[in-house]
Amino acid sequence: MNANALADSHLNALLQSWDRQSRILLNLASLVTEENRRTKSSDDSSAIDMHLCHIHESRYWWLGKVSSKHQATLGDVVRQEGDGWVPIDDLDEIRTELGVSAKAVRDAVEEVMTAGGGPVGPYSHPFYFMQHMLWHEGYHFALVLLALRNAGCEPSEEWEEQNVWGIWRS
Repeated sequence: MNANALADSHLNALLQSWDRQSRILLNLASLVTEENRRTKSSDDSSAIDMHLCHIHESRYWWLGKVSSKHQATLGDVVRQEGDGWVPIDDLDEIRTELGVSAKAVRDAVEEVMTAGGGPVGPYSHPFYFMQHMLWHEGYHFALVLLALRNAGCEPSEEWEEQNVWGIWRS
């Protein structure tokens, strides 16, 4: 395999990893309901819906450092109340925006890499940016999963196999 084919293969694997992670996150978000959206993983944690909003808003913020063109495609999922921020009321819109921001991050990285790579924002390579995003979202995924457990809505092993682990292994 020549160097260009190897680089293309690595980029494709990274983008597929992002796509899989994004699909898994949306699968988890599909378990969030009006009844459990305010549940927390611990007393000092954010509620489930705020974790989902935080993921989207983090994508928005980082895209501002990496690709303002892609950042501009994103909507808001939080609103200001007093000195703080709260999730919008529409869970479907939060899930929709998670899909939009996932595509924007993917497209930004693919565009930078297709143009030859190089630093993006504070990252010396686009792969480091994408890996940071994966790591960050995995952290919040775990907190949402724990909060669902606290709400009595823990996904079954079968659900996890189909909607999480099986996706990673496919």
